[in-house]
Amino acid sequence: MTLGFCLCLLISCRKEGDKKVYVPIDEITSSEIDLVPDKDTKTVSTVLNFKNVDAIAYLLVKKSGGDSYSVKIDRQALSPSYVLTYTIQPSDPDSFKLVLTAYYPDGNASKDLFLSIDNRWGFFIRNVSRIARVTGRPLAGESFPSPNNTATTWNVGGTDLGVVWEMEQGKYGLFFGDTFGRDFVPNPANPGPNGGSWRSNVLAFSTDTALKDGLSLSGMATDNNWNAREIIYGGKDQSGNGNWTSIPTAAIRANGADYVHYFNIRSWTGWVTNYSGVYKSVDDGQTWTKCTDVLFSSTSNFGQSGYFKKDGYVYMIGTRTGRDSPAYLARFRESDMEYRENYEYWCSTAGQWAKGDENRATVLIDDKVGELSFIYNNAHQKWIIAYFNADRYNITMRTAADITGPWSAPYELASGQDYNQLYGSYFHPISATGNNLYFLMSMWMPYNVFLMKAELADMGLFSQR
Repeated sequence: MTLGFCLCLLISCRKEGDKKVYVPIDEITSSEIDLVPDKDTKTVSTVLNFKNVDAIAYLLVKKSGGDSYSVKIDRQALSPSYVLTYTIQPSDPDSFKLVLTAYYPDGNASKDLFLSIDNRWGFFIRNVSRIARVTGRPLAGESFPSPNNTATTWNVGGTDLGVVWEMEQGKYGLFFGDTFGRDFVPNPANPGPNGGSWRSNVLAFSTDTALKDGLSLSGMATDNNWNAREIIYGGKDQSGNGNWTSIPTAAIRANGADYVHYFNIRSWTGWVTNYSGVYKSVDDGQTWTKCTDVLFSSTSNFGQSGYFKKDGYVYMIGTRTGRDSPAYLARFRESDMEYRENYEYWCSTAGQWAKGDENRATVLIDDKVGELSFIYNNAHQKWIIAYFNADRYNITMRTAADITGPWSAPYELASGQDYNQLYGSYFHPISATGNNLYFLMSMWMPYNVFLMKAELADMGLFSQR
């Protein structure tokens, strides 16, 4: 909500019988001017303040748009800090304004104060904003917080992704992608990675649970020089015929251990992969080993994936590596994380789970699905997925009451028109509760990661609509 202020419109009028120009008084201010109805009471309210309430004869409240609504509040009912309350009516439009005007005994009137009412109903995204920078150095002119000095502290000047998962209550891990050192310099003419100290991926930790002002990192997995070290081996062979790099796509704590899913890329031209696999840590992310029995082929529909735990299962939504394939669904018990033969794949044509054969999986979301993450939001009782879509040049969001679908039409979570060269969309686990979705988003220029916030609404004020 925006702090109240009185709109400064240059309105003039004349006193009766007076030839002098009268300039109306900025009489009314409001604690808030953008109002959202309470879902239960169906009301909006704000605190009005008056410069000189004793000079007022009455306050007139009307609606914009020619509505006949009009309420006159006499001076005796007003106070210097007056709580104005309005009850939403079934006939009210999705958005409208209350127009407040103070009238004086001599007939003059104050400037109008406009209160905007957002009366949309159903499930929708009310607002999206960039909260803070997570990695790298601030650019000139940046006005949002930058709580982590990753370049100086951990030799992380440029990086992307930010796959985040809950390791234990109140502690989170964050996997970043190809990472470059202190000498990294954002280059608008040639954006993306540059500089030395190339690591295919690095791992950070956070105990921050209050994200409204940014996401603070508490540490990183480092080498003996306190530089962030590579976790999943990447060969750095840029010939296009070998092991180029290893990119994390999802992470989860399952059965007491931490796991990260990744793909090993051969060539970025066409996103040609050698395979996808899983690494494991049993010491809270300090050391990691390869799970040699959990491998996906270069053409697997689970070459990239997201994880989420619910009702005793780890759910996995996957795509082929790249950004051009639809999404598919699998699940398994936590204890079966390392036993691919026990994975179950959703087959919509049969209406059941098929065990052990990923080729039985049918399309879950028929779209061009890029890097993804998903959660179950308890407040709205919905599954929510977000992914990069190149055709729409945005971060797309969809919802579903059941993990197996049907999934909603796409919502735009963040636009490339607003955030140039955006990609990646990794929900922070804290987003599973409440009305705020926090997600980590990358931008190719300046090749760093940012914390985003989306405010959700599920009003349903009048079901007869």
